[in-house]
Amino acid sequence: MRKSLVVPAIMLSLLAIVWQGCSEKEQLSTPLISEYYPLQIGKYITYRLDSTVYVNLNTKKEVHSYIVQDWVDAEITDNLGRKAYRIRRIMRSKTDTTQWFDNAVFVVTPLDKSLEYVDNNLRFIKLQEPIRDDFTWKGNSYINSFSDQDLQYLDNWEYFYENTDQPYSLGSKTFPETVVVNQRDEIINNPADKTTIFSVNQSSEVFAKDIGLIYKDFLHETWQPPNSTSPGGFYEPSSFGIKLTYINHN
Repeated sequence: MRKSLVVPAIMLSLLAIVWQGCSEKEQLSTPLISEYYPLQIGKYITYRLDSTVYVNLNTKKEVHSYIVQDWVDAEITDNLGRKAYRIRRIMRSKTDTTQWFDNAVFVVTPLDKSLEYVDNNLRFIKLQEPIRDDFTWKGNSYINSFSDQDLQYLDNWEYFYENTDQPYSLGSKTFPETVVVNQRDEIINNPADKTTIFSVNQSSEVFAKDIGLIYKDFLHETWQPPNSTSPGGFYEPSSFGIKLTYINHN
């Protein structure tokens, strides 16, 4: 009896060692955040920015296009006292190549297993390890989406990776190793039917190894159907969209 009990115990110990070894191997084989989001002072990426705006008292939408550059401007300390980087965005029109002006400032905090990104005082967890397909995390968990009605659409977003280390094409350019971060894909009711309320929340980003963000597609809009005060209907004022498409980098 004693012998029959010892053998399973040994087997369980061996299985635990093998499992631990496989787990460590899997963790070591996944790419690092620093590979997909390199941070070096003076580094920049140039994008075409397509901004969806709502005009004519929010009854129609248009896309306005610009050229922007995101610069890693300086090493700083974030509001929690951690090492971070200031990202400075400058902008120009599509046609005038000489007149650049400041557009926005972001803060990026690289942590041991995640990367936080502050945009307009909202803190997002853009990337989290391990970087592998179908790994999920709550990317908007720092955002208080209950106290501000305009931020409720950001509640409970579940980010996940797709096509890790796979090529991705933008126009004529192909990036050999990329990862897609899917953030939200939600459509409520039919956006083609303006007789009823509808909403769209779609967001995804693509990162390329040794470069950083190469593509972003974000749209948040809510349509209110015709009523007594707005006979044609209107988009809610918080609606907006942003698309960033890589052009070049240094």
